[in-house]
Amino acid sequence: MILDHRGDIIYKSAGVDAAQPLCHRCGNRDRRYFYTYYAAFHESRVMYCMKCVSLGRSDSMTPLKFKDTERLAESSPYGLDFELSGQQSRASERILETVKKGGALLLYAVTGAGKTEMTFESIRWARGEGLNVAFVSPRIDVVKEVHMRLCGAFQSSEIDLMYDGVKQVYNHHFTVCTVHQLYNFVDHFDCIIVDETDAFPLPQDPLLMHAIRRAATGRASFIFMTATPSRQLIREVGQGNIITLPRRYHGHDLAVPKLVWHNVARDVSRRRLPKKLMILIRSILAEERRALIFIPEIAMMDALFNLVKVHFPASASVHSGDPERSGKVERMRTGEIEVMLTTTILERGVTFDRLDAIIVHAERFNTESLIQMCGRVGRKTTDPVGSIWFIAHHQSAGIRRTLRTIRDFNRRGVEG
Repeated sequence: MILDHRGDIIYKSAGVDAAQPLCHRCGNRDRRYFYTYYAAFHESRVMYCMKCVSLGRSDSMTPLKFKDTERLAESSPYGLDFELSGQQSRASERILETVKKGGALLLYAVTGAGKTEMTFESIRWARGEGLNVAFVSPRIDVVKEVHMRLCGAFQSSEIDLMYDGVKQVYNHHFTVCTVHQLYNFVDHFDCIIVDETDAFPLPQDPLLMHAIRRAATGRASFIFMTATPSRQLIREVGQGNIITLPRRYHGHDLAVPKLVWHNVARDVSRRRLPKKLMILIRSILAEERRALIFIPEIAMMDALFNLVKVHFPASASVHSGDPERSGKVERMRTGEIEVMLTTTILERGVTFDRLDAIIVHAERFNTESLIQMCGRVGRKTTDPVGSIWFIAHHQSAGIRRTLRTIRDFNRRGVEG
């Protein structure tokens, strides 16, 4: 079923049970996320859930309505501009087996391995059988990138796109959305593909995993995809249901970060652009490449950007709250922006050509974030190997584990 205020069937007499309290849409029971006020119209107190209010209000006075789930089998041919490698083909076959029989599968693949493309055959089969398919991620940037790639491949298919503030909906048969949007689905999707399973806020919010499970039918398949799986996810899926892809689709090694020791924060506090950083940026631009610079804090990024733009006018900065975020990413793709300063918001889901990366104060990031940042480099067949620099004040466990993980992947040969 699809929860919709325009539906003609009542799912619950009220969206929120004020006595417990409980939100019947998102499952929230935490009192901190409920707000109560007196409504003169109803002459009573009304409680609503703030956990899912971005999807529309769920309160103690208004019934939750739904529309029945519909299914439609349709031919969904797709096009690929490259041939799957041996390891990609085997992964694609395993995904298809899981989609046909149901259950869970973890695709543990290096960044840039072509995870999205490995799901295409399973999506084609599922839509041909009339199964409802959802491709979801916690991150808006990932959702937008995936939707663009799926639309380019499945050109005859109508693909829904849903995230905060955007709803491009056809029929909910083939949907790309953020995980939060699944709060509006119950027992609807027969195949749910979860990209960047470890990305914030999915691991930190059990209600989101609950939303994934509730949106699925009883015989549904779950395909989890990430370069940095948590131990909990590995345990839940089971060792026999994990596919590991140690190589990118083009077969080249992952770039190994180079270490540069420097205290950038100190220079920034003195309103001085670090000389080592300036030299790196100049060397990147001299090779007609672009620089993506990750900063651990917005305040530091803003201060550093004021120093960088004086020397490099074709620069910009972006963070999650930036209203011009999408436009800046597109200008980076077209080459209008040559130097982009960013928080972890661009550590996933974006691909730029001829790109090198600099991670400032790398010691402040955990291993998962560092691996994802490194994964922005060398993603294209036309530019399979780039350069990465960790500028760090001191060594850290995260830096050591990142270097060890990347070198371990590079030691493994291409399977098949």
